[in-house]
Amino acid sequence: MLPDNVLLETFHFYKDDWEFPNGIAYARGWKWEALTQVCRRWRHVVFGSPRRLDLRIVCTNTTPTNRLQDIWPPFPIILLLPPLFPEVDENGVNNLIAALECRDRISKISIHDIRGPVLETLLTVLHKPFPVLTDFYLDSTDESVSVLPETFLGGFAPRLQAFWLNGIPFSSFPEFIVSFTHIVDLHLLDIPSSGYISPEAMASCLTVLTNLRFLSIGFRSPPSRPLQSSPPHLTRAPLPALWFLGFSGVSEYFEDFVARIDTPRLTQLDIEFFMDLIFDIPRLHNFIHHTEGLKSFDEAAIQFSGRSTNIVLGSPPFVFKGDPGPPRFELEIRCERLDWQLSSMTQIFSQQLPLLSRVEQLTISEPLWESFGWKEVPDMDSSQWLELFRLFVAAQSLHVSKGLVSPVAGALQDLTGKMATEVLPVLQTLSLEGLEPSGPIHEAMKSFATARQLSHQPVVIQRWERQE
Repeated sequence: MLPDNVLLETFHFYKDDWEFPNGIAYARGWKWEALTQVCRRWRHVVFGSPRRLDLRIVCTNTTPTNRLQDIWPPFPIILLLPPLFPEVDENGVNNLIAALECRDRISKISIHDIRGPVLETLLTVLHKPFPVLTDFYLDSTDESVSVLPETFLGGFAPRLQAFWLNGIPFSSFPEFIVSFTHIVDLHLLDIPSSGYISPEAMASCLTVLTNLRFLSIGFRSPPSRPLQSSPPHLTRAPLPALWFLGFSGVSEYFEDFVARIDTPRLTQLDIEFFMDLIFDIPRLHNFIHHTEGLKSFDEAAIQFSGRSTNIVLGSPPFVFKGDPGPPRFELEIRCERLDWQLSSMTQIFSQQLPLLSRVEQLTISEPLWESFGWKEVPDMDSSQWLELFRLFVAAQSLHVSKGLVSPVAGALQDLTGKMATEVLPVLQTLSLEGLEPSGPIHEAMKSFATARQLSHQPVVIQRWERQE
């Protein structure tokens, strides 16, 4: 009984429910086919608005592409090889090639977990132009996977907006990208050593992407280190539309790269460094100083785990969709030794004090699903905690999760006399997960509270119930 326009609006809402925040990686389309089989009228409404409803045919390695083309109108095609899919056999490769040969209809390509021999075969088709392609995603964990040629995608995909490579070497990427100036999302992740691109070449080639909003660069292993660090440049490559920058690799590469770019609209910075004994990163400070959106954070959360430590300043995790969110800075350091995690975090942020100068709420935790014993760490010195806490000169509240309460309490217990207010000088509330009304932790905190009281800077110590 509903009129056609109401049915169309209902179908449109149904379509939106199928969308993923990062849709390119798992581009499955939506199940519009079932609606066309309800009745003739529904079929007429669906087929009457193919663009509004974004009607696309999804082809996989198990899809007989030729048969689908006989059943449905010539809608755009999504080529999908889902993650965790069984190894593609010869028949599956033929199905993928049959879909790729419909180049003038391929709108999205999302290929996961591809093996080297299969990619070799697909490259015989992927070297041709794709005139309506908007999204491309390709990943592999196969170390023998082929290096992509400069002629990839035929050098012509005028509508391409999102380009993701994960574990795929593409050393000629700087020459490739100059023909794809409309890209908005660019992610080059888990780059193997055979796909190394220098910081200078990377920064230089990205200047053609004036609409680029999201950029991620990540290396598989420490060889991302440049041969020698170049002096900072007076003229930086402009990336005027960039909102998000992600990096994973050695700090020297990152330092060299950010010294060459200008990102006036950046609000989200996500960094992962490989462990190093000495972090000398003055250019990160200069980069943030020139970025208005990364200068004021009132919340910080530090998490220690068995493989890394990370700090998050600002807003919840970023989603690659919509307008740029509130400012957010995240730094992760890959390291399994917990004492090194602590010293590395202190070392880095001693050079980035402006980032922490306005933090009022600090949370220190380990993952809910992971437990470890700080008492088992060799040569763990409680003063390392105090050195970290000295950086948070504006922190008014401190939350500590259960697994870290003991070492933190032990460190704070040592604060007596003048030292009681030299560390966390304006702290007002200390919340400890699982705090008991008696025992060694209670006694340690009683000593700390007394020292603060005598220094006329009282602290309320309370039990914290962490939310899952």
